[in-house]
Amino acid sequence: MARLAGSIVNLAERNEIMAPAPSAEHLSNIRELFAASIEVKRAVQAGSAEIIPAMAEAIADAFRKGQKLFLFGNGGSAADAQHIAAEFVNRFQIERPPLPAIALTVDTSALTAIGNDYHFDDIFLKQLQALALPGDVALGISTSGRSPNVLKALRWAYGNQIHTIALAGMAETEMDAFSSLILHVPSQVTARIQECHITVGHIICGVQSKVRVNFGYM
Repeated sequence: MARLAGSIVNLAERNEIMAPAPSAEHLSNIRELFAASIEVKRAVQAGSAEIIPAMAEAIADAFRKGQKLFLFGNGGSAADAQHIAAEFVNRFQIERPPLPAIALTVDTSALTAIGNDYHFDDIFLKQLQALALPGDVALGISTSGRSPNVLKALRWAYGNQIHTIALAGMAETEMDAFSSLILHVPSQVTARIQECHITVGHIICGVQSKVRVNFGYM
């Protein structure tokens, strides 16, 4: 016990040494980053009164018809795709049956085989070609709106009776041409765009779940 108490004291002393009081400059920077994130979210809120409910309803309509949702993106957008898919498959705020959402970013064997044998631009396309059916939903995420592998997958989906939804950054790009519904985040800062994308993803999960409950699609 004495040895444990000594370890706790030593740990506390180390933490005290390793974590000095933040400087005024650091605190100011943190406040600025929070303010910037909030400002962009407010701009998205003001400009997306119709698009987010439309996205949620498109996904809900696909689910109630027995269709699937496929999500994909690169880097942080890949993480968002997996995060949102998990919310659908498990649950989001309410108890409900699992919903068929699949992130195309998780199968390392498929990703590396396609990237090695063909091209990295094809990693989402070929998975959609193998798995998606007419009436399914493809949700592509790209902060730039220019990711070649996301564009290629959306282009194929758009031409094969798969509903296409996209989360993008500020610029209008080729992504707009192949997305039935697209949400633009009015920022040129990747971190701010990503923060809005996952917020919108959570909102879509929440709105979509309420749509299903309110209209008895459980």
